[in-house]
Amino acid sequence: MSDQSLDEILSAAESDGLISSEIPFGRLCRAAGLAPQDMTPYALDHLASAASVASLQSVSQLSLAEMLERLGPAPRNAELAEALASGLPQDLLEEALRLPGGILRTADALRAAAVDTPAPAPAVFSATPVDVALEPSLLAALREGGEVFFLQSALPAAATPARVVDVAQAVSPDGFEDGFLVSAIEAAAARMKEGVILLTGLGAAVMALGLDYGSDDGIAAGAALTALVRAAATGSAFSAAHAKPLGLQARKASGKRACQVLILPIADPMIALPECESDAAAPVRAVLTYGDDAPSLTRAARLGLAARAPEALPGVLEQIIHAGAQDLETSLGTARLRDRGFTEAALERVSRALGEGLPLNAAFSRWVLGDEIISHDLKLTPENFDADGRGVLSAMGFSRTDIAKAEAAIDGAGEALASRALQECGFILDVSAEDEIRFAAACNKVLGGGVVVPVSARAGLDMAEAITNGGLSAHLMGHRSPPGDDVRDRMEHILSLAEELADEADAPQHVAPEFTEARSAARTRLPDRRKGYIQKATVGGHKVYLHTGEFDDGQLGEIFLDMHKEGAAFRSLMNNFAIATSIGLQYGVPLEEFVDAFVFTRFEPAGQVTGNDRITRATSILDYIFRELAVSYLGRDDLAEADVTHDGLGRGAGDATREPAPFTEEAAQIISRGFSRGQLPDNIVILDKRRAEKQAESDMDDESEELAPPPYLEQGCEACGSFTLFAVGEDGDTACDTCGEEGRISR
Repeated sequence: MSDQSLDEILSAAESDGLISSEIPFGRLCRAAGLAPQDMTPYALDHLASAASVASLQSVSQLSLAEMLERLGPAPRNAELAEALASGLPQDLLEEALRLPGGILRTADALRAAAVDTPAPAPAVFSATPVDVALEPSLLAALREGGEVFFLQSALPAAATPARVVDVAQAVSPDGFEDGFLVSAIEAAAARMKEGVILLTGLGAAVMALGLDYGSDDGIAAGAALTALVRAAATGSAFSAAHAKPLGLQARKASGKRACQVLILPIADPMIALPECESDAAAPVRAVLTYGDDAPSLTRAARLGLAARAPEALPGVLEQIIHAGAQDLETSLGTARLRDRGFTEAALERVSRALGEGLPLNAAFSRWVLGDEIISHDLKLTPENFDADGRGVLSAMGFSRTDIAKAEAAIDGAGEALASRALQECGFILDVSAEDEIRFAAACNKVLGGGVVVPVSARAGLDMAEAITNGGLSAHLMGHRSPPGDDVRDRMEHILSLAEELADEADAPQHVAPEFTEARSAARTRLPDRRKGYIQKATVGGHKVYLHTGEFDDGQLGEIFLDMHKEGAAFRSLMNNFAIATSIGLQYGVPLEEFVDAFVFTRFEPAGQVTGNDRITRATSILDYIFRELAVSYLGRDDLAEADVTHDGLGRGAGDATREPAPFTEEAAQIISRGFSRGQLPDNIVILDKRRAEKQAESDMDDESEELAPPPYLEQGCEACGSFTLFAVGEDGDTACDTCGEEGRISR
């Protein structure tokens, strides 16, 4: 077959959604090229920490975006100053003002960055039974959103060329178009040479053929489709046993090709075949689709109903189209809505929105009802109901109970109607785990391996163990668990207190000015040329560089944290944490509060500390950082583990027999308080200013007479060696301007 013919076949298959363009395998499967390892506690802890960091980074970016969006497109300087006082980082504001597009463009960039935050690398383990002792750690990692693969063998390298084939697209109202499918796969295999064909859409294909996924006929059809794709990709034979369930003819071998066929869940279906209705060998999960006009059945569901019960299909489609109006009548009642001011135009808009799959709060929002209906018909202010339609319903007299019941009635009502119609025609949509494993095992037998079964974290480890025991690979995608009841209760209490504080701030104050002390959170800037120190240390084998900056009086004003050879996400998080701490210090948060909050926190990396003469072990990076700061700036020797002798630095002789010299204001002007750990080094002497003392004494005797500097003698001081001797009287008495030693000139 010529190259032009191959290109024409592939172009037609791509336009029909049967096959994807060529994509590196690493973009389709995040476990590409990773060799399975044995499960260890360290690997699970690292997975949980990485997932938490990624989630925290995304949440932080979204929060900053919301803070910027509240400012609007052209905020005034006073509004920006108020935002800074409320906690908006100064560096972020400067960057937003510098960039073209200003505040809102920066907010959009932050939201895009939050969406595109790369997920942490998955953990890839050997497909062996999970140690009972490690199950809690594994479940904890999955609850943080970690991703785990249990593989029978390593998958192809990330750079391997791959194409995705949606076998369901080969099923049409006219039947199964096997010729087009085979031609497209053969062309793809010829082009990729040693590439990978990823088979997906098996569950949708079986439904489109009018078969139930978990039935013997459905499983046989899935295995037959897999065998047909394998024969086309590798050039092997297509046996009569596999051809029979599909009503096809057997095919002889056509010559070996090095292309490999795999069945596994795709990391991001949108980059391959966004219209695919089922993933890998999994069953169809949803049978309702939402178009521009009205909801309808998915392609596989329509073809399946047309094959099993064609007479029922028009009625089902009609019911689904009017599902929005039915949901509205069932949940709130159109009569009640009319009594409260909703016109027919408003009810029509809400019904259409519900029919398109929008939730209740979105269907009653400003963007659906429109400003004219909200302001003229409902007599409300449109700006108060931008996103949440619950407020509209509440303002129109519906109670919280009414709204909650309506949401419960509407949620999934259209999907339930479609599912019920399919079940009445013999399709079982609630597929058991056993049937899903049987289906995947039949496909795996055809391929001789290479089938990865997706398992949700909610399905538990039992299904994953059953999958691996059957010779299959498993893919567990964790889901970050929502906050518990204790956290929600505490947040509700905090929010109520915040509302009370806001009300108190807005309320007029009637206290006399002489009895009030106005206090505002003002930021104290550090000098442009500032003191500080750099401490290099290693915590649990990870290098940490701590940089400090001090105010003129020697107090800590900023910190910088640099990590050596760490991931970009972790380094960015630590860097932003240091910025947040620095801003808090400059707004007057005592260092003691940070120390009490973060010392003895526990997370990896942790362990032995090298490079610090006072701290030998730490339970985390934050524990080490704030213990070091507490020792250096607060004198918290109780947080240190090692005592040291100081030759020029620190507390003194080290024998606890001599009191340390006080750290004076003069010393703060020339050395770092943190570097000397708050004590005057032995090798620094603050000289007495004898001339200033004599000036003060002379001013007391005669304020109008200035004390001229005395002429120094040629002799040096016998006490200190300085050539600052001057004559005190005519009888030969002398004094030293440096050390104050008095004596007599030697004749």
